Amino acid sequence: MVFPQVIAGFHALFNVIGLPGNLLVIVTIALERRFHVMRYILLASLAVSDFLFLILANSFRIASIAQERWLYGQTMCYLNPFFARYFYLNTILHLIAVSYERYNAIVKSPLTYDGTITKARVVFISLIWIVPIPFSISPFLGWGKYVYNPELFFCEQGWSLQNDSVAVTITSLAVITFVVPFLVIVFLNYRVFKTAKILQRNTAQVGSLAVSASQLQHMSRKISERKAAVDVSIIIAAFALCFLPTWITGLCRQYVKSTTVPAEAILTTSCIFFVSSLCNPIIYSIRKRDFRTGVKNVLRRLGRVCEGSNDINNNNTRITCDSRIGGTDRSEALAIQHHNEAGLYGSTERGNVQVVLLRFKVVTE
Repeated sequence: MVFPQVIAGFHALFNVIGLPGNLLVIVTIALERRFHVMRYILLASLAVSDFLFLILANSFRIASIAQERWLYGQTMCYLNPFFARYFYLNTILHLIAVSYERYNAIVKSPLTYDGTITKARVVFISLIWIVPIPFSISPFLGWGKYVYNPELFFCEQGWSLQNDSVAVTITSLAVITFVVPFLVIVFLNYRVFKTAKILQRNTAQVGSLAVSASQLQHMSRKISERKAAVDVSIIIAAFALCFLPTWITGLCRQYVKSTTVPAEAILTTSCIFFVSSLCNPIIYSIRKRDFRTGVKNVLRRLGRVCEGSNDINNNNTRITCDSRIGGTDRSEALAIQHHNEAGLYGSTERGNVQVVLLRFKVVTE
């Protein structure tokens, strides 16, 4: 049978692309000190979640689906759907947190927003990792079961073994963990989009506050309505396309008893489910110009370290390496200082407008 091998090939491709992509996000944010703010720490945490999701849930399905039997024992068979559910819920909470952070920085309090990592924010990120645990271990406590499905070649939620009360609980959980987060993400990003339109419309008013024509043109380009619309559309579409097929398939298997959902459809939707681990680092990190600049800086500094190591080993020259690999260059620090001074000095009204525009550029670029 060829179809399972094709699905296994896609799962393997997800690992080949997703693991380096998420690792790149983690390393860049860890080494670049200017990324040590709440927005980027959330993205790093999301990348860690996707990285572990691919290792603990996706990796074990590659060989099992290809050989059409589970290869890793009963314990790992039960743990595999546990990890899949846990990291799904973990990802959902991360996406809500990232959307809220954008909303808070651009819409709610653009003049007073501070992305500094505080104890409260550390607790908040910790809760994102803790909250999914009770929902994921519920089948081990009697609320449903994880069972092996010989048609899918891995363990999953035992849909046919659930009584009515458990079915209602699972359905309620499905609504809470998909419909509600989807609506929240749509609302938050729609508000960000509306703010982009308002800023675009009011750009001309900023010109009356002694801002030069070149500055106006630059800011207008950065906060264009079209770019904001595309950004929001990609976020919402990726969320729906990755998780909606699996959600619909699960509800059909639970309530449409007269029709058996083909194993090929379940394998396909579960495969699409893992695509989110590839999409997240691209949508939220790599696609952003500021982040790509950070990646180049990290690679350039690591390249200097490697060149210095080769020179030392070959006794060609003595070098002095910058011990602060993750620190910002002096030119970057001066540029950031210039931006801050441009937004914080001058008349109060002019400063406030420039802070809002700069905040929008930094968060959405």
